[in-house]
Formats: sequence, C-alpha cells, structure tokens
Amino acid sequence: MTPPAGGPDPLEVHRVELARRGDEDAFAALVRSHQDQLYRVALRMTGSPSDAQDVVQETLLQAWEHLPAFRGESGFSTWVTRILINRCRNLHRARRPVGPLPEGDQPAPGMPHSPAADTLAVTAQSRDAVRRALLALPLDQRAPLVLTTFAGYTFAETGRILGIGESAAKVRAHRARRALATTLQEWR
Repeated sequence: MTPPAGGPDPLEVHRVELARRGDEDAFAALVRSHQDQLYRVALRMTGSPSDAQDVVQETLLQAWEHLPAFRGESGFSTWVTRILINRCRNLHRARRPVGPLPEGDQPAPGMPHSPAADTLAVTAQSRDAVRRALLALPLDQRAPLVLTTFAGYTFAETGRILGIGESAAKVRAHRARRALATTLQEWR
C-alpha cells in the first residue's frame, strides 16, 4: 500500500484521476488494493470486527463522495487512511467507555483441564490483554502506534495522515509503546 521509494505508483495515480472523473471501475480497483489494509487499521483502532467493517465502508463511501476534491498533495493511501482515522475518532467519541471484561481463571464447564489447555488459555489471555491495553490508549497515541507498527507506515506518512509532524508521530508512538509496556507489565 505504501508507494515505492521512487515516488507514487503511476497506475494508482491514473486510477485516482479516472475515479475523480466518476469512473466507478477505477474506484473499485482502488478499493480492492486498499480495503484489506484499511480494515487492519480499523480493527486495531476499534477492537471490533463489525465496527471495523462499518468504519471501512463509511470511509470508502466518504472517499468516493469527496474524491473530486482530492488534490493529490499526498498519496491516495495517505488521504483515505486519514479519513479512516477520523471515522474511528468519531466512533470513539460517540461511544461511552465500557467496563473491563470479566476475568475468569476457571475453565468453562465441560472443558477438560490440561497443560495444553492452560497454554492456550494463557496465550488467549495475553492476546486479549494486549488488545485491551491497545484500546485503552488515548486515540492520539493509539493512531500513530497502529499506523507505524501494524500498518507499516513510516513516521513521515503517519504524520501526514494524522496532520502532525513526523517528530510528533514518533513521540506519540513512543509514548504509546511505553504505556503498553507498563500496562502489560502490570498484567503479568
């Protein structure tokens, strides 16, 4: 999804230009090339597969509606990811915080107890702890961390997506990593 080191992908630039003029097939090609990456970012930002799907759909609809106004000052990927992050922020603002999930050390009724089951349970609890810790981060820290760590954007690209400087993106991602490490240390 990130353009090659030599600059923007000429095929993508061509597709964007066609889509800006109303070519639905060109926009569909852009969607196919970006939807998986957008979904991964949305999933990390929302923590919910259904919310992530909704956010991606809303993002793509908004991108289609506003594509004629796209000036091309950044790459399409940067622009559409910025829309996605804003949609995630809107969703976050619209929601009330939810309480933590209940903790349970006992196996579910009818489930056998074995060392392998214990290992799987610990792995699942670890994964869930990371997910909860990530979702507990403030959005201004979560977004740069998700974009750089999970989506593969550079700090410069992340800064452009979020409308902040490259150094601010680095600082926020670093703070997010520190907060995650602290939270996860407490979990252990």
